[in-house]
Amino acid sequence: MQNYIAFCADFYLFCYNKRMKINIGIIGYNYNHEPDFKMDKPEGPGAYLFLLVKSNAIFYINGKRNLVKKNSYVLLQPKTPCMYQGANENYEDDWFFFNITDEEKSELLEKGLVFDTPVFLGNVEEISSLIHQISYNHFSADIYHEEIKILLTSVLFLKTAQQAKLKIIQSPDVLASKNDRLTYLRTRLFEEPALFSGIDEMADFMNLSRSGFQHLYSHTFGVSVIHDVIKGRIEKAKSLLSRTNFSITEISTKCGYKSEFHFMRQFKKETGLTPTEFRRSSSWSQIEKSR
Repeated sequence: MQNYIAFCADFYLFCYNKRMKINIGIIGYNYNHEPDFKMDKPEGPGAYLFLLVKSNAIFYINGKRNLVKKNSYVLLQPKTPCMYQGANENYEDDWFFFNITDEEKSELLEKGLVFDTPVFLGNVEEISSLIHQISYNHFSADIYHEEIKILLTSVLFLKTAQQAKLKIIQSPDVLASKNDRLTYLRTRLFEEPALFSGIDEMADFMNLSRSGFQHLYSHTFGVSVIHDVIKGRIEKAKSLLSRTNFSITEISTKCGYKSEFHFMRQFKKETGLTPTEFRRSSSWSQIEKSR
């Protein structure tokens, strides 16, 4: 922890003292591209390109094929040949083109960011929110918008490096036992309810049969995995409804629901309120109304 605090302080001072000139060109937030979308840049994107990949995708980088899981980042260099598209689904991402100096690139490398290689992050909600704020300031005429945009972009790189490091530390490959893996899985159900698509994927993660996994889960925690899946999704939805202005559709997706109707029906069953009613009754809504 002390090392990470020092890492944050050093990078912040670097950005502040040297006025890191992160020159953002074009930026896009929460893009859901057309079904036939394909970005093909055989000569490279022409500038540095940061992509926060929000759907499973296929990337060709320097001629190498990569199956990229949703909730990954890809940081491409200006002359890196690349092509990417959705993998059997619409491609979704946040993205921005930018320019930095060689010295600033070296600083990013030193802090753990990698170029031309997809990196799985897991939970990208906070990073996506930062891109949303960067996008707002990019198009804003408010006072200090440029300075705020530069600092937010620096924080974005820091958070991306942090999340990547945490993901390595918590990687399932290094968890010592089935109990550790099971505890890790249960934590993810509450923190990232959209991470696992279903029981079969969880069973695969545990290297167990479907029935064996369900029995082990119930025996270990005293509740069924379905109980925790629903509870985790509903608690996450409550948090997003209270703290954000995401649409009901966006929240249902972030909470792991494939159908907005299913989300609304289950939310009403568990809480007695529709998502909209809950949002109106929350403190977040009251604050918004008082502005």
